[in-house]
Amino acid sequence: MEYNRKPNREPSVHAADPALLTIYFDGLCEPKNPGGVPVYAFIVSDTTTGRILTQEAGLAGAPWVESATHDLAEYTAAIMGVKWVREHAPIVELSIYGDSKPVIQLLNKVYKARSREMLPLFNELTGQLEGLSWKAVWVPRENNSQADKLTNDFYRDYCIEHHGRVLPTMRDTGAIS
Repeated sequence: MEYNRKPNREPSVHAADPALLTIYFDGLCEPKNPGGVPVYAFIVSDTTTGRILTQEAGLAGAPWVESATHDLAEYTAAIMGVKWVREHAPIVELSIYGDSKPVIQLLNKVYKARSREMLPLFNELTGQLEGLSWKAVWVPRENNSQADKLTNDFYRDYCIEHHGRVLPTMRDTGAIS
């Protein structure tokens, strides 16, 4: 299995009519941040019907390098979700939900993008959003459980494929709570 990008777990469904769409996104970098395995995931749903149009998880960048970070994974998840919407679904309005306060607060202009490493990703994300009617909403992790599960499932599968076992996460080792 190639790990640059994992295909949808369910076949893509093209939205037939303009709709109100929702993206839930998540990212992780385990078993260490920075320098671990950066994983992104997103789910796109039709808000009107509740139907999942697509879900995807994959590597957000090269694993085991210093540039592999949680922030890279979170931004990649949001970018990939918005790209999918632009390519596959006519929309009227887009709601973007994530448990990454930095990404959501930057999109809502509560914070200003300053990080040299993250500024290109922020610019790519806002560029993808240009011309769309959208809102970005922070949600606690427990309200982002489906996207969180996709990231963790991909991480588990990647570890088994490449290391023969699941490497302990930072939560498992007590490095974070």
